[in-house]
Amino acid sequence: MSIDIKDPKIQITIGLILFGLIIAGLFFKFSYQPSQKRIQELSAQEAKQRQELEQVRAAVARLPELEEQYKALEKKWDQAQELLPADSEIPGLLKKITNAGIESGVRFLVFKPGKLASATQLSAAVPVDMSVIGNFDQITRFMAKLGNLSRIVISSNIKINPNNDPIRTIKADFTVNAYVFKSGGEQASAKAKTSRTR
Repeated sequence: MSIDIKDPKIQITIGLILFGLIIAGLFFKFSYQPSQKRIQELSAQEAKQRQELEQVRAAVARLPELEEQYKALEKKWDQAQELLPADSEIPGLLKKITNAGIESGVRFLVFKPGKLASATQLSAAVPVDMSVIGNFDQITRFMAKLGNLSRIVISSNIKINPNNDPIRTIKADFTVNAYVFKSGGEQASAKAKTSRTR
């Protein structure tokens, strides 16, 4: 069976087939390919957002644990602040040191507070040169009381010598450094605390 190309019906059929192929090609180039690219972009965005959502869900699940850690750190910060009085409280702190000696039964020969010296950005130290007399138990009790004060007090340069008296006492010379917040340091820590509570 031969096909007559000059037949108008065949020419119309071939024309329709070519036209259909052109339309299909144009659809593929201008509609299908961009749609596929857009679908791939949307799939990548959806995967990224799903990953971010999982991270947020994981963070939300850890929120109670993180809040507990924050509260524990805040409590430790408050305890640390209690260990450092403000420099306006120095007289009261020196009185506590004196009372610790009196309660321990030692006798003060020298009690000489020095000048406030900078220790860190927020704290300063007041050195107190001391010389006390007492028996061994009294002096060790006094040193223990100093170590157990509710403020940071550190003893250094300790020298123990026998005392020249018939009651068998000893003499202890040492320096006590009492640490305090600097002027303004207490305000800075209060500002930090209020900013944390907001």
